[in-house]
Order: sequence, then C-alpha cells, then structure tokens
Amino acid sequence: MATKRHDRLAEVFKEIEELAKRLRTDVRAAARKSGLTKQIEKAAVTLRRRAADAATQVEKYAHELRLELTKPLKTVRKPARRARAA
Repeated sequence: MATKRHDRLAEVFKEIEELAKRLRTDVRAAARKSGLTKQIEKAAVTLRRRAADAATQVEKYAHELRLELTKPLKTVRKPARRARAA
C-alpha cells in the first residue's frame, strides 16, 4: 500500500513539473510576441551607453582636477618699479 501511495505522489509531482515547464514556455513565448523584451533590451543598451559617457566625463574631470591641484603654485611678483624722471 505504501508503494501505491508513493507511486501516486511521484505521478502527481511529475505532472506538476510538466505543467510548470509548459507554463514557463508559454510565458516566454507570450513575452517574445509582445515585443516588450526588445524594448527592455533597447533601454538597457541606452542606459549602459549613458553610464559609460557619464563615467568618461567624471574620469576627465577628476584628471583635470588632479592636474590643477598638483600644479606648482605661481609666486605673485610685485610689478617692477619704474625709475622716476628727474
């Protein structure tokens, strides 16, 4: 009797797994048909491109700032005195 119950449980779980696989493929097919995945991929590409541009700008500004901060300070010189006309 225990084997019959075990066999029935195994059949039920097998059927559940098959239904889950079928549901998953149906959802994937519906998503492909909707075109939503293409729009999401386009948006992801755009976001990656914009993030790369922003990172490039930050890197450029950081480099310029580092150069400005490490540049030796110029000494302020007083203007030369002119000779007075006598």
